Amino acid sequence: MLRQISSYMIANVVTVVIGGASVVLFTHILSPHEYGIYVLGISVAGLISTLLFGWIKTSVLRFTSEEGGADVRMSALIAYGVIVMAIPLMVIAALFLPDGSAQYVVPAIFVAYTVGLFEFVLEIFRARQETGSYMRSTILRALLGITLSCLLVMVFDLGGQGLLISVAGSYLVTILVYAPMVWRRPLHGFDRAILTEMLRFGLPMTVSGGIFMLHTIIDRLIIVSFLGENAAGNYGAAADLVRQIILFPGVAIGSAIVPIAIRLLSQDGPAATNRHLLHSLELLLAILIPACVGMALTAANFSGLILGPEFEVAASQLIPVIVFAWLFRSISYQFIHVSFQLAKTARLVSIQGMVILTINVIGMLVLVPRLGLMGAAWSLLFSEICGVIVGYFLSFKAHPLPLEIWPTVKICIATVIMAVPTWFVEGFFPNKGLIDLIVPVLTGIVAYTVAALCLDVAGIRQMLRDRFSKAAQLPV
Repeated sequence: MLRQISSYMIANVVTVVIGGASVVLFTHILSPHEYGIYVLGISVAGLISTLLFGWIKTSVLRFTSEEGGADVRMSALIAYGVIVMAIPLMVIAALFLPDGSAQYVVPAIFVAYTVGLFEFVLEIFRARQETGSYMRSTILRALLGITLSCLLVMVFDLGGQGLLISVAGSYLVTILVYAPMVWRRPLHGFDRAILTEMLRFGLPMTVSGGIFMLHTIIDRLIIVSFLGENAAGNYGAAADLVRQIILFPGVAIGSAIVPIAIRLLSQDGPAATNRHLLHSLELLLAILIPACVGMALTAANFSGLILGPEFEVAASQLIPVIVFAWLFRSISYQFIHVSFQLAKTARLVSIQGMVILTINVIGMLVLVPRLGLMGAAWSLLFSEICGVIVGYFLSFKAHPLPLEIWPTVKICIATVIMAVPTWFVEGFFPNKGLIDLIVPVLTGIVAYTVAALCLDVAGIRQMLRDRFSKAAQLPV
């Protein structure tokens, strides 16, 4: 599993670095208004893609990962082709939207379709456990994205729309490059029974995915309604920065959790699956908890160094709250949802999603008019915490998730040991320069590493012993 995680981690590290560079670059070039157009467009694209293609993505991973799994490629491709026919109608409908929404909705439609097909390619690689192909395609997409963005924004001055067009273009080119690898194996033709099974399993998951995606973007939509596109741009920049840093380790671990868990359940039974899930959760928390605390402690220096001057004040206030919202979101997505996937119970995912969405909408409608952007951040955090609690109890009706308290306690102790010197050192470096960020971060990394070794977080001592033992046995 560690080898797979490392491949996913490399892909996501490179993606995060490039994504972070994009946030830095374009928050210095674009105004909050233009960046807000991009943020809103990406949000709408994510919702459209989830609603139209989520069932294909989910079904591909679920059925292909099973032992002796079915070949769903042709059935999935035909389904995608049918959905493509709706593009003209969607574009025409978008042109009649009020308040200039068409400027980000129209390019968002094309982004959504390219994302849907690209995710189909990635899920094929995940299901086959072809982590190298997954890694290379993800990296290529990210490199193309920033290259095209620089061209369309800096050369052709297309602003937020240029960013959206570049995203669609990067996905499309990557799809064309890696399509031969998807289709190189012997192909099972179109099978109506397979498509029916995909729809039966995938559509309920799409509903739940749509609910979660709506929850993901609802803060932007409410913010733009109450506070305008400038505020949406400021909030989106802070949220994007957090997402780039916090999401990637969660996705890297989560990408390996699901296919392995599915195979363990079918081959070795629930006990082996639960051991895998416990270890995965410990790895997830051992990385995310200290990362979130460290980012919250250095938020002022971090945002001042990374973001443009029009964005940094809002970001320094928002990041300490949003980062913990993303911690709980990662736990939901990468751990809680595994239970529902193993049991094929999309209904429970929908119930959890509706709870989170309802709490978040009510919270935002109450808090945003009173507290502005901070109201949106606090509402998001509270709803994500509730989502984890509700999701865990719902898992008892699917595949009951194992839970051990002591590993999490050790991680929290190690994080506190990290936080104290980091906070102390950060107070001596308040000037928002590179050194002012690097010194507290390195202090935190060293402190957490020592604490994690002493407490044997995630079995790190045993893992190192095994590695050194194997190295010692190698012939000289």
